[in-house]
Amino acid sequence: MSITTLQRVNTLLEGRLHQILRQEQHNADRVNLYDVGEYWVAFERSAYQLEQMSRKADDTVMLHLAASPFPIAMHCMHHTRVNAMCRKHVMAHKSMEYLQLLTRPIDDKSYARWYQDHIDS
Repeated sequence: MSITTLQRVNTLLEGRLHQILRQEQHNADRVNLYDVGEYWVAFERSAYQLEQMSRKADDTVMLHLAASPFPIAMHCMHHTRVNAMCRKHVMAHKSMEYLQLLTRPIDDKSYARWYQDHIDS
């Protein structure tokens, strides 16, 4: 990721971190994506869903932020890959800076195991 992308991620998190985490807390069947330049990012349960859809674990990082008492999962995907994915999945919402894709409901135990595996690695 470029420095501009990292700055955009930082700006997104500074302004919307609590809103994003509230949205993800009970998210079971949607991937919420946020535009940060040449990449889209997804957090927490959306990051899990996106990783499962893309089969690329190396694009997931755990963020350790002062504003959060626990690590936050973030999955990054280049715009071209997201565009291709949008042709295969139903979009529930689309705007210039936000996409929401519908997916199958996630299994909470699988998500918890995935989250713990990323913390441990």
